[in-house]
Amino acid sequence: MGNNNHKTAEKILKILLKHGYGLTIEEVSKILKINRATASKYLAILEAKELILIREVGKAKLHYVKSREMEKWLK
Repeated sequence: MGNNNHKTAEKILKILLKHGYGLTIEEVSKILKINRATASKYLAILEAKELILIREVGKAKLHYVKSREMEKWLK
């Protein structure tokens, strides 16, 4: 990932850590003031890198940080 991309991904990881109960794509986009499609793209990238988990709760998909992988990634 490029530097700007890395910063966006890092911001997403930080807010997911702060909100340990999980966040939807919509919530991530509102908190970071980014487009919903952008939030979705980065969440998909983070999931592919196995840094986050997605859990379906009703119609919502909640995104959570996988803490061990996160620690490795931030080093």
